[in-house]
Amino acid sequence: MASCWARKLTILGLAAAVAATGAACGGGPNTVEIVEDPVLETAFEKVLADGESRTLGEVAEAAGISGWDRMYYFRVPLLMSEVNRSIGTESTLWENLPTAGADGVIISLSGNSVVRAVLDHAPSLDLHGYATADSAVTAAPGGARGTIAVEAKGR
Repeated sequence: MASCWARKLTILGLAAAVAATGAACGGGPNTVEIVEDPVLETAFEKVLADGESRTLGEVAEAAGISGWDRMYYFRVPLLMSEVNRSIGTESTLWENLPTAGADGVIISLSGNSVVRAVLDHAPSLDLHGYATADSAVTAAPGGARGTIAVEAKGR
């Protein structure tokens, strides 16, 4: 009797593994959660406060973000379809996509895989297209809250 239950549990375990593998191999949409990241916010704020240029790689490293090759910035409000079309992540579902209460969303990618997606608050970033690790990050203190300019490397 015990061996019958052991076989059933093994079969159920294999079925679960096959189902999980199917979802991971394109059987369903990818879901990315957009999170708060005060460490990254602080790394960008330091550029504005110090008035010294850094590379985006230095800012990301200070925030503990690694394994990315390009970074995008989207201003709020934005649509999920706009994000997916712009960065090549079709059918990705974005959890916590802001409609208000944030300046934008910073998305770090490696290839077409999302490494990190972060809400951006003040100071806001000025980036059109994508940036790479060697992109210059400079203070652009025009306005009450200031802005961080990030050098674009492509669209």
